[in-house]
Amino acid sequence: MSLFTNQQGKSREMRVLSRFFGMKAKNKLASGKQLIGYVSRINELKSEIELLTSYSTDVIYRLRYDGMRYDYISPSVLRLLGYTTEEMKQLNFRSLIRETRIVSEGMRKVQSFNQLEESRQRGDVNKWQADYLMKTKDGRLIWVSDISYPWFDQNGNIIGSVGSLRDISDRITAEEKAKEELTRMANTDSLTGLSNRRAFFERLDNELKRIKRNGSTLSILIIDIDHFKKVNDKFGHDVGDHVIRQVSRIIRECLRETDLAARLGGEEFGVFLPDTPTEGAFWVAERIRSTIAKEDFGSANSPIGVTVSIGVGDTAHVSDVDSTHLYKLADTRLYIAKNTGRNQVSMDEIIAMH
Repeated sequence: MSLFTNQQGKSREMRVLSRFFGMKAKNKLASGKQLIGYVSRINELKSEIELLTSYSTDVIYRLRYDGMRYDYISPSVLRLLGYTTEEMKQLNFRSLIRETRIVSEGMRKVQSFNQLEESRQRGDVNKWQADYLMKTKDGRLIWVSDISYPWFDQNGNIIGSVGSLRDISDRITAEEKAKEELTRMANTDSLTGLSNRRAFFERLDNELKRIKRNGSTLSILIIDIDHFKKVNDKFGHDVGDHVIRQVSRIIRECLRETDLAARLGGEEFGVFLPDTPTEGAFWVAERIRSTIAKEDFGSANSPIGVTVSIGVGDTAHVSDVDSTHLYKLADTRLYIAKNTGRNQVSMDEIIAMH
């Protein structure tokens, strides 16, 4: 039986083969038997492509711009998004996207697709590469990489795009963890594990902006180890580092989770106490001071004792509140504590006269 549906040979198979060979099939094929062979081979190739794409982790697609719907999408989309190919063909792809980042523009987030799609349809964008945060059929959110190129019709007009989708959730998670670690390292003092000077003043600046809006209060402590140079000179820098680490531990243990301790440099430390008035800050400082004074930082054969002086600064006593003025206030009080006997907490700029 002939494969043709009419005498002119305008069956679907003939049209496919005519385009495939670039000429009318009747001028190329010698017999219907040869035609059956070519059609059979084409069907075999189609089956192989479907098999390969179903096992591939990448999803291959062809998307029409007129309705933003898929003309073709490989079966592996079921593993990626949980939808069958038929379900995906009925969906508007954008409805699944929660966030878009354009790779070629430094991962810029996109709020609206309209301008981007206009550029793509005009042919201004040859290669499209973006990362999408997408919602799967079962409600999960995953990151998907999309790389595509324009799809042209026979007249050279852009009617859509041909591309691939790939799950990159693991990569995004790893990148975010790496960024967090880099940020942590940039904000952390390597010797003590406390925040560093930069992180301390950034947090202080942010909190001062907050209290200007809501009228709350905060206090800071500036802590300095008394006669620390003598510790280094007598016992060596390794012991000095040990003392600094142990003082850091004590400071941290005396604070709340919302407080922030930082090493400002050398043997000087800063403590940030949000929503804490002067009186409360004084008792925190006194707890730190007394605990350090009781601690033995050496060994049974070689005891080492150190003390600290502490200056308290608070927003209640500063009219024009900024981090510089607040730090200077606490530092002035620290200076008074060190020059009137050390091993004490000062919360007043006036030296008592006896």
